[in-house]
Amino acid sequence: MYYPSGFFKAKAREALKGHWQTALLIALIVNLPSLLAQGITVFTGNDPMDRLQAVMITASRDGTLTQSLLIREITAYLTSSGFWMMVGLNVAAFVITPCLGLGMNKWLMDRLRKAPVTDVLDGAFCRVRLFFKALGLQLLIILKVLLWMLPGIALFAGLLIPLYTAETADAANSVLRTVNVMTLPVILVMAVPGGIAALRYAMAEYILADEPETKITECVRRSKEQMRELKRMLFMLLVSFLFWYLLQLLAASLLSGMSSILALLFQMLTGLALSVYMSGSEAAFYLETRLGAIPKRAPAEDPSVSS
Repeated sequence: MYYPSGFFKAKAREALKGHWQTALLIALIVNLPSLLAQGITVFTGNDPMDRLQAVMITASRDGTLTQSLLIREITAYLTSSGFWMMVGLNVAAFVITPCLGLGMNKWLMDRLRKAPVTDVLDGAFCRVRLFFKALGLQLLIILKVLLWMLPGIALFAGLLIPLYTAETADAANSVLRTVNVMTLPVILVMAVPGGIAALRYAMAEYILADEPETKITECVRRSKEQMRELKRMLFMLLVSFLFWYLLQLLAASLLSGMSSILALLFQMLTGLALSVYMSGSEAAFYLETRLGAIPKRAPAEDPSVSS
């Protein structure tokens, strides 16, 4: 059976009608640990992308990429207190977020089922008692996805090893040129199997949010079984949001020319709205396609609610 993406998105919009303010506040609570970690990291100048860019500029200041200088700069960053502060903040956000995410998923499914409306705090914290199960499920999914990505990770590591054994700058430059040429194939070798695995286990969190007594291994097994023939359908649903994210980035880049703070606020608010919309659509996907819920004929899409 094939459900068009607009069918799930229309379900999400219908469920969220009149509840967007509550949904955005719940999404803010769920994402607050990550937002705080990112904000502190940027404010203290420890953003990894900015630091790596600075490392590359420093290592190439004389026009030649010196291997020893590059390694020294990277090592200095990796051993700095700022780096470990960034790691600690992101680990804390990673540990706290899963149980809050389950609460949001449960709240969205309740809206789709037209259950009585709960307040913001009940919506965000209703699955906090599943703290360890939520974290365990998240780690299990990550482990399984990484196992699927292992060939690509091994290939990337194999390309980088010669960089640390090169004895001259010319040899190091040669290795870097090879890495640049192989970047796209390596990304594909990692992303394609990893993406398929992520789609396979995508419903596990909704299963745990919906049935909190279910074991995490059973959640993964049921998600795998549910998604056996539905991965393409979920992929198309997720891809259908790409336009909105590109539009968000374009608008934020235009606003940054006027005010960086205004652009940041716009990006945060629209990001929360898009995360609610996408999660609501995924929740509708779960409810409509969960085991035993698929009807003999898939409903036709209403053209008036196509996106």
